[in-house]
Amino acid sequence: MLDRLDETIVAISSAPGFGALGIVRLSGHAAIVIADRMATTDTGERLAGRPGSTRVSGNVRIDEQASLPAAFYLFRGPHSYTRQDVVEIHTVGSPVALDLVRRKAIELGALAAGPGEFTARAFLSGAMGLASAEAVAGMIRAQTDTQLRASRRMMDGTLAKHITEMRDELAELLALVEADIDFAEEPIEFITPKVLRDRLGEITGRLQRLLRTATSVERFDVVPHILLFGPPNAGKSSLMNRLSGTNRAICAAAAGTTRDVLSAPIRVGRGEAILLDTAGVDRSEDEIIAATRAMTVSTAERVDLVCMVLDLAKPDDEHVFETVRSLDTGRLIIAANKCDLVSADQARQIGERLRSRGLGPVCLVSARDGTGLDALRNALGEALGSTMTTTLGESVLISDRQGAAVNEASEAIRRAACLTEAARETIDCADLMAFELREALDALGTVTGEVTTEDLLGQVFANFCIGK
Repeated sequence: MLDRLDETIVAISSAPGFGALGIVRLSGHAAIVIADRMATTDTGERLAGRPGSTRVSGNVRIDEQASLPAAFYLFRGPHSYTRQDVVEIHTVGSPVALDLVRRKAIELGALAAGPGEFTARAFLSGAMGLASAEAVAGMIRAQTDTQLRASRRMMDGTLAKHITEMRDELAELLALVEADIDFAEEPIEFITPKVLRDRLGEITGRLQRLLRTATSVERFDVVPHILLFGPPNAGKSSLMNRLSGTNRAICAAAAGTTRDVLSAPIRVGRGEAILLDTAGVDRSEDEIIAATRAMTVSTAERVDLVCMVLDLAKPDDEHVFETVRSLDTGRLIIAANKCDLVSADQARQIGERLRSRGLGPVCLVSARDGTGLDALRNALGEALGSTMTTTLGESVLISDRQGAAVNEASEAIRRAACLTEAARETIDCADLMAFELREALDALGTVTGEVTTEDLLGQVFANFCIGK
């Protein structure tokens, strides 16, 4: 990555899969030249003659006979994401078509980008700090609004500000210690062991408070999963669409409409979770239905919470209850659906009968008109409890890697402070003191990116997808 900053790279930058539009991105000194050789603009002019922050319509040529409609977005360095010349080619969102465009760019001299290489160039050019670069990876992986907000908060630079302040103070102390070494023959003491110990203790305390009060970014990566489980035609797919606010699942009167595991983020109580919809559980011996039933049962044993959806018109399906009792799951909630199709008295009686089974809380709901859904959301949230991330608050966000670096710096500072306890003068321990302070400075520098190694960058950017 570091040895090819002068090369032009290319990658598909839109999400995997089919879409109306897809993006192929180039970055480097030859990005516009390569794009020019692929472009036929509507006006006939060349891209090289256009200023930055420009959109040009036309076609992208795959070969002499084939081309695709495209729009070319030009960003001239340093006013671009990577601070290099960048061209984005927006064209047909077919994976095959996008790969043909990417291959054409490689044929014309571009190199295939590695994971996170565009963001790595942004970091190496000074466009963003290392903490912000890590936040980009978090935004790409985000499944829920909370995860997205957490990653966005990492980009605000609060952590880097705290670390930079303490790093500057350590650098000042190191300069005073090294001055004692340089002027060892002179009757001058630039800082006494006691003052040095007090100031190091104050910095250590601030680092530890930062770790205690900071919120781990990784905890936002763990989103609880809830499985909708029950017989066919109980309304699981309709309930999923209602709870998620999307038409994620196909709903039909015919049993067995859902075959695969579908997922969607939902709000539950004060937090978020991923809701899963799977095939209904019945006694059918059909080979395909039996396979989907096995997949449903297997999924139920891996999720954080099972929500059993029952049809109030047929609430006593013993096969479903037998299957639920056989599951290795600790938490279960019953959503008695279709309460709009029975009288209020009938719904209450059935609800009491279901509660008497002792499997878990029972919520009377209607996926058709939304009755009882708020109560169901709250019940799901209470059942998930501490497994659910509810709020960001005002805390600083820190990753495990950054936390380990701060701990490493704290330990080095503690060792440095211990050296002062037996010293009558700073010069008595100045050499070892300077070594420990440099260790602390380097550890804190890895948080902000002021100190980097090939291994560190590889660790950070390996988590990115190609094209970002």
